[in-house]
Amino acid sequence: MKALTRTLFITLSLVVCTQAGEAAKQIDEILAKDWKQNGLKPNPPASDETFVRRLHLDIIGRIPTMQEAQTFLRSTDKDKRAKLIDALLASDGYSQHMFQFWADLLRIQSNANGGQGHMTSKPYLEHVKKRIRENMPYDAFVRELLTAQGKVWDNPAIGYYMRDLGMPLDNLANTTRVFLGTRIECAQCHNHPFDKWTQMQFYQMAAFTYPLETNFTGVSDKGELMELKRAADKKPGLATNARHIGRVFENLGDFVRYSKVQALPTRVLRLPHDYQYTDAKPKDAVKPATLLGKHETGDLQTFANWMTSPDNPRFTKVIANRLWKRVFGVGLIEPVDELFDNTVAMNPALMQRLEKLMIESRYDLKAYLRALYNTQAYQNDVTQTELVVGEVYHFTGPILRRMSAEQIYDSFVTLIHATPDLPRRRGIDSEMAQKLVYRGKLSDALDLMTPQEIFNGAMKASEVYESVSQRAKPLRDAYTAAQKSKDKPLIEKLNLEIRSVEFVARTGIHDQVVVPAVARLYTKKTGKPAPPPIPVRKPTMEELKKSGQNRDYIDVPGYDIDQAIPREEKAAADARDEVFRDEAKRLGITDIDSYLKSRREQARDWPRAADLDSPAPRGHYLREFGQSDRDLIDNSNSDASMPQALVLMNSDLFESILKPNTQLRLNLAAAKYPDDQIASVYLTLLSRLPTQAEKAAWSKSGLTTIDDLVFALLNTQQFIFVR
Repeated sequence: MKALTRTLFITLSLVVCTQAGEAAKQIDEILAKDWKQNGLKPNPPASDETFVRRLHLDIIGRIPTMQEAQTFLRSTDKDKRAKLIDALLASDGYSQHMFQFWADLLRIQSNANGGQGHMTSKPYLEHVKKRIRENMPYDAFVRELLTAQGKVWDNPAIGYYMRDLGMPLDNLANTTRVFLGTRIECAQCHNHPFDKWTQMQFYQMAAFTYPLETNFTGVSDKGELMELKRAADKKPGLATNARHIGRVFENLGDFVRYSKVQALPTRVLRLPHDYQYTDAKPKDAVKPATLLGKHETGDLQTFANWMTSPDNPRFTKVIANRLWKRVFGVGLIEPVDELFDNTVAMNPALMQRLEKLMIESRYDLKAYLRALYNTQAYQNDVTQTELVVGEVYHFTGPILRRMSAEQIYDSFVTLIHATPDLPRRRGIDSEMAQKLVYRGKLSDALDLMTPQEIFNGAMKASEVYESVSQRAKPLRDAYTAAQKSKDKPLIEKLNLEIRSVEFVARTGIHDQVVVPAVARLYTKKTGKPAPPPIPVRKPTMEELKKSGQNRDYIDVPGYDIDQAIPREEKAAADARDEVFRDEAKRLGITDIDSYLKSRREQARDWPRAADLDSPAPRGHYLREFGQSDRDLIDNSNSDASMPQALVLMNSDLFESILKPNTQLRLNLAAAKYPDDQIASVYLTLLSRLPTQAEKAAWSKSGLTTIDDLVFALLNTQQFIFVR
């Protein structure tokens, strides 16, 4: 069976490679015809040294290690370039680097919307990474995002809509820009001044997604609850307690706040009050309708199907053009996200062939990229002349361009790690998984309670709030006075006292609403009476300092953290140690324990960019190198800057790559003679040996240490640019 599986895999691989080779040949033929018509010659073929470095940077986002470069350079296999392309596309490094592409476009943040999207941000981020690893077809990926509904623990793709929390019109504008390369945001307020889109068309498109509610904050979203509260407000015997109902609902909402996307039939999009055109009146209800290609009306699924259809005149064109730019440095259409009906590609025949290739590949982005990387045009030397805006480029080779922030950072990580792409567990960590399980259990439990039951329990909890509010008032007054006097120790002391008092109030919610709800969930899942509730434990002072504490509720089958997560985390740590031991054996290191300790610290302190928060915190190297803040679409900056130059010259990055047991230091240690060390530095940083002119320049420089050479090369265009 294993032999059969291996045979099928090899056969499939040969078919894929053959298809990529044929597509690459057709692309080269179209380009060759264009060069002939314009009296141009292609750039010379790139050397193996240039190619191996460029390909690693483009596909996996980092320079190759010296060992990786030498393995390729020493190979005599005539198909070694195609095989390297396949190997890198199949690697985990591809997924990590490709995540940066999508994180920029989709504005993926680890903690979006100022913290309000905390519960959805990380699961959504990990979901996108998972889809990249699976190589999910692009059209299916987009449909999944556009139709995402439910709770985040069931469907993390809802993060796409939660990213524009409470801003459905902005979300629609972002959707059309990312997936259709069309900017219609101007039409939100008036007919587009430079394009054909009308304000009515904008609202008709937005009507597809407008019913999606992202602002769910808990049980108070159930309309009947608020009706019961309003009725209680009018009854003298209930009014006192009812005034605390809002706070009770707010605390119940903490369990499920901003973790759900749901279509509400009651949410109907209407034209703005100042609508000024004659085709409708202000505040008229708007029915959904598409604005490109075949006219479609219907529901959210209709919208997603229309958006991702091969018949959509812009869907395929935009992704084909975006990826072409990713490979060659400039798009066939520029800007890539500002298409008009009269937009003409630099090479219309090539654009048409790329769209056909994308459709033939069934939106398999790896298959599409494989064809582009296999073209001779990509494998030519770069064009070093700077393009003028509006100038037609004929793609005689890729464009010379600076590394992205992530490429620079991950290349430094490569100089530190002998094995840069280390084994790791994929997906949310144990802490986040625990939060999702906890919130999911309480959310599902509360869904089993009727509005009247929740209201009755909340009214009883309000009695506790009334008594607590009397005790908390002098503390709050003292807290306000301490703030005015800027007495920090007193502020912290009073804050903890207030939290301690309010904890008693929230205990009422626990007793009267949540415990009965969880008991009902237990019975539903097991068919048995629920066990006694777990007593509430008053939090310690340290716990009170944190923003909220999870309480212990009875265990409900199906609502436990997946025990595979900690097991997989342990397995990943063991696998990393095994890699480190293999490195030590290969390098002839005898003090294994010391080496393991050093490499573990490196793995902890220097992860790949994709394993850091998105975006990295302000002040991090990635931000200094121009990483996007991911507030705006495709907002990264690879231009040279003074902060970047200062980081390369004055930060501790330089010291970090020269510490013991880094890849660079280990390579130098293995070099016996001064000339060997110089060669080692060039191979490690630039994937090539130094030229005779470079050797002569170094010998005349007056510099004496190899560290000086490393410093000099790091600050050259040779290192910073993708050549």
